[in-house]
Amino acid sequence: MKPLRWHLVCIVVLYLLTSFVSFSDAEHIYTEKVLKRIFLNEVKKRLPWVNGKIYLEDFRIEPEDLKIPRRARMKLKFLGSPRIGSNVALAIFSLNGKRLGVARIWGYVDAKVKVVVAARPIPNKAILTKADLKLEEKRLSRLPQGVILNIKEALGKEVRMSLKPGRVLLKSQITEPPLIRRGQVVVIVARGKNIVVKAKGIALQDGSLNQRIKVKNLSSKKIVWGKVVSPDEVEVMF
Repeated sequence: MKPLRWHLVCIVVLYLLTSFVSFSDAEHIYTEKVLKRIFLNEVKKRLPWVNGKIYLEDFRIEPEDLKIPRRARMKLKFLGSPRIGSNVALAIFSLNGKRLGVARIWGYVDAKVKVVVAARPIPNKAILTKADLKLEEKRLSRLPQGVILNIKEALGKEVRMSLKPGRVLLKSQITEPPLIRRGQVVVIVARGKNIVVKAKGIALQDGSLNQRIKVKNLSSKKIVWGKVVSPDEVEVMF
């Protein structure tokens, strides 16, 4: 065989051997890729309430040159409860009952979830309809507490403030609409022992079911307190 050809053959063989060894090493030790997958899977198990895609925003291992055989057993111990945001865990490796080493793992976890947002300008005290709302995907770590994940939860509710398009809807921004509105003509039902008297009145306040509000009797002009019992009735007691 000519020297040049023999030289080329040697180079190819050496390359194949080197590639095989590198591949073999990666297959038989805990690589960063493997540890990242294990770490993320464990976090997902601890966050079953997250209805969205959980992912790692950042990930680090100390020491970085960790070389632990895959046949070793690994126990992952979180320092605190796993959560959206920064998480730290210890990876403890052992083989045949003997500890091989400990690695410190840090990962910043986030999730993409669909939340309810305003689909158009919504004025204060408006009653929400399907046309007012839509779902948008947001990063969970950047969302405030009390976001609404289901449009049905907001339908028929009254907003406490005006909302711009794209504004994330919070539970604190909605309420049950009043059954009776201020200025509404109502029936005042006065109940006593074996007697029921009805009269027309006007509500001086908004009122939800079972809430006590002021009403004015249109005949006597007297102002009384009554309990809202229906969309047009206020009950007072003798």
